[in-house]
Amino acid sequence: MSTATELRLTQQWLALEHEAIWVLALVGARFPALEEAAQDALPAHETTRDRLADAVTDLGGTPVATQPSYDVTDPRDASAARALVRDVEARIAAACVRLVGPTSDRARDRAVRGLRAAALAQVRWGADPEPFPGLD
Repeated sequence: MSTATELRLTQQWLALEHEAIWVLALVGARFPALEEAAQDALPAHETTRDRLADAVTDLGGTPVATQPSYDVTDPRDASAARALVRDVEARIAAACVRLVGPTSDRARDRAVRGLRAAALAQVRWGADPEPFPGLD
């Protein structure tokens, strides 16, 4: 994989981490029953975001910035809020799978850890376990 491709895919994952942080803040603020779970999930996403921003810089890029808001379905209840979090976690898993291919060992290790974290998060938020997460 070329450095340019690795940079592009890392930027995509970084953008999803920004979105996950935004979604978790939304879910935690709007649904008291989910506040603790959302707060517990935030630090891992913030750490991943920071590490991905460093990786983008190391690859010669400028890290993609967070957006003021994201085009997500407004969750009307806790079930819809859980589905919203599962969706962003599924998209993170898919982004990680794209990075697992022929890339640097460091990027591959990071992507495998990210895939595992996203798959486990999907289950924590109510998804059924998948044999091969991120391969939809």
